[in-house]
Amino acid sequence: MRNHMSNSPISAASATYRKAVNGIAEALDQEPNHSSRPSLDFEAALEGIPDAIKSRAIEWYIRGIKRGMAKATDLMAEQKIYVQEGTVYAPKTIKVKVRTKLSGGEWERQEIIVKSNEIGFE
Repeated sequence: MRNHMSNSPISAASATYRKAVNGIAEALDQEPNHSSRPSLDFEAALEGIPDAIKSRAIEWYIRGIKRGMAKATDLMAEQKIYVQEGTVYAPKTIKVKVRTKLSGGEWERQEIIVKSNEIGFE
């Protein structure tokens, strides 16, 4: 079974902003604030982060966007995500393998499972 997303790229961008706001709120042990303007919610969430951490957060956010776009391109090349009659379709879950390293630690491999409804699919 496949899920679909509206043809608007705004849906995917909004879902990405909401997910980022949720992550920031969780890291700061706060409730996320979501309005009808996800990009403004993201900016407001950033204001709660100390300046020393803000630039690092933005750097990792940009890396995440680039990595996500590369993965989406791969999934389209593999025809796991595809466009049919103007609608984008994706599987219910998408597995993403990443390597992470925290300060002073070792590289660790992780598999992240993303539900398609978490990234804007219905």
